Amino acid sequence: MSMNYTANAELFKSTFAITNEGKKLVHHSGKQFRAFPFNTTQQSTSPAVESLDSLVGYYLSLIEGIKPKAISMDALLEQLEKETKIEPGYEELFRETVNQLFFENGKLRSLNLKMREYTLCTEPAEKRIAEYLVDVLGNREDLQILIKRTMEALSGRSNVFERLVISKLEIEENPPKDWPHYTPVTTALKSVFEQDFAYILSSEARTRDYLLPLLEFYYFAYTAQAVLQLDRLCDGEPTSVSPLYFCLEWEKTSQNRQCYATGWQRLERAVERLFAHAVTLEILNQTEEEGAFDYAKLSCMAAQSDEADEQIAGEIQALTRMYRNAISSSREMDAVVRKNSSGSKTAAEIRFLFDSVKAQFSDTERRKNYNTYAEKFRKFCEQNYLKRRGRSGYMLNLSEKTLIFLTKICVKDLEVLRLNDVFGEFERRGVFLDNLSKEQAALYFEKLNLIEKKSDSGDAKYVKRIL
Repeated sequence: MSMNYTANAELFKSTFAITNEGKKLVHHSGKQFRAFPFNTTQQSTSPAVESLDSLVGYYLSLIEGIKPKAISMDALLEQLEKETKIEPGYEELFRETVNQLFFENGKLRSLNLKMREYTLCTEPAEKRIAEYLVDVLGNREDLQILIKRTMEALSGRSNVFERLVISKLEIEENPPKDWPHYTPVTTALKSVFEQDFAYILSSEARTRDYLLPLLEFYYFAYTAQAVLQLDRLCDGEPTSVSPLYFCLEWEKTSQNRQCYATGWQRLERAVERLFAHAVTLEILNQTEEEGAFDYAKLSCMAAQSDEADEQIAGEIQALTRMYRNAISSSREMDAVVRKNSSGSKTAAEIRFLFDSVKAQFSDTERRKNYNTYAEKFRKFCEQNYLKRRGRSGYMLNLSEKTLIFLTKICVKDLEVLRLNDVFGEFERRGVFLDNLSKEQAALYFEKLNLIEKKSDSGDAKYVKRIL
């Protein structure tokens, strides 16, 4: 790995709109390093994105690299009427049939993957999430091959009428504009997402029923893992899943359970610090070099030699000095001290920079931005993966629907999978259950007749494939 890392003072001044005296600064994030599709200005102008339904088509078109043309019912009817022999007097019935079969509220129905791609997405916040998912979840080229293969198979299975409608769907000649790309900060879920995506796309019924839950689950799971990864600063492990404990919707809970201490309580604290991380990463990327530097990458570069550690720490120190000099109104930040340790100097400098950024938000008018940056993600969590549990507050929650979905993508086409291995597969996807929750899940599977016992031993319980 290259050891080049040089602070660029002019870029820093430009990015953070530093005045000539170097004493006033505007907090920006996502210019040199984009980690998340959030910002601090959208909280009052648009509602939180609580469902990803409207952006699935845009997500698919981004992976394919195409720009679908909008199509109205009248335009489609006009084209179909040219190619269809309609008996005199049946024109109105034909129009009504097309409307009933292929349109809903004036928009093309998502009857199959191709039609889904033509459901246009116009909300900026939704478009940002779709772009984010393309960049952080899987390998775009591999996913593109999967989608194209699925589209080709679809055209062979569709009925004549569907094929005729699909043949009228057009794409813009000019390709879609590239977007400012996001840098993944964890790869822990990458391969398992690709496997699940391929599985969902391999059946038309699964694509119809589960593509949206898949993208919503991985939007949550990846973002949660990325947040926890950043919160460990230089001690993070970008290839490993951090445990997050859930409870089942119908079980009783208490504050001495892992689903309390190592669930939403843990994630919420990390989410609250997210804007400080976004700003810290932006500062660390005000450099001469192309490319993105996160905590893990800088730690890895610094670990190559004492000289590398010294050099990188010195550059970060220069960036921190510029930042602290530009903030003149924070007693909290002035009180932050550099904690020297026997470990890496780079890690100590990153910690000092992060602590400085976080501290200055706590006692200035900028606190509102700090609190609202990830508010939309918190609302998405509340809508989909949280349940209020009395005095314990919110806990990460698995509904029956989500439990069935997760089990389905874990067992896939196997006839049976050992119960303990099902829970292991949950954990690969970032969902951990303590022993009490596992017992409740096993009882639920038994109630649905999904458990097969090879013997009376707990190890010999198997979960059957969900049809």
